[in-house]
Amino acid sequence: MFRILLPLLVAGVPAILIALRPLPPPAECPRWEEPKYLGSKSCQKCHFKEYQTWQKTDMAKAFSTLKPGEAVEAKKKASLDPAKDYTKEAACVKCHTTGYGKPGGYPEIVAGREWSAEEMSRAPLMEGVGCESCHGPGEEYSPYKKEHKDYKWADIAKLGAIHPTDATCTACHNRESPTYVEFKFAEKIGKDTHEILKLKTDHGCDHPHREGK
Repeated sequence: MFRILLPLLVAGVPAILIALRPLPPPAECPRWEEPKYLGSKSCQKCHFKEYQTWQKTDMAKAFSTLKPGEAVEAKKKASLDPAKDYTKEAACVKCHTTGYGKPGGYPEIVAGREWSAEEMSRAPLMEGVGCESCHGPGEEYSPYKKEHKDYKWADIAKLGAIHPTDATCTACHNRESPTYVEFKFAEKIGKDTHEILKLKTDHGCDHPHREGK
């Protein structure tokens, strides 16, 4: 009997060893969840000048224009009711907030569902078109930048950081918007968003960082 069982036991050893081998560390495991949005205030400390100038833009104030009595002329021109509260209209809110309906972003508006206490406290932080609307959710690249002062663009790009393209902007600046006007990305990039320090980066684009970042 032993002679019969021995080959079976030997054959099963590799499978047992594979099953018992340690799992790879978290850094090597694939990430299935979407990175979370952190809000523009998380960018303020390292990008103070950009944050200050962004606060003065229409993008930063985009959510306010949905409130009754705001942006009256624009609403009239678009055949919208200036007295109506559009802050509960999902079709409007998705383009006037940051990370709408995504992890960490502005909570999704669903008929018949009330927000949790956490969503209630998070919502005001994600009002307006913030930094992450253009540069991607910062859960992974923001801490990395703070911990690695000598980071390169390629490093944070792998963690979800992006530079806006025409497609980034036209996701909202399109004919589905009732206040749409012709959008020209080449004319808008670097304007009406925040002050940009004109330094060339390692990928050849203007970006508000030191040389080589």
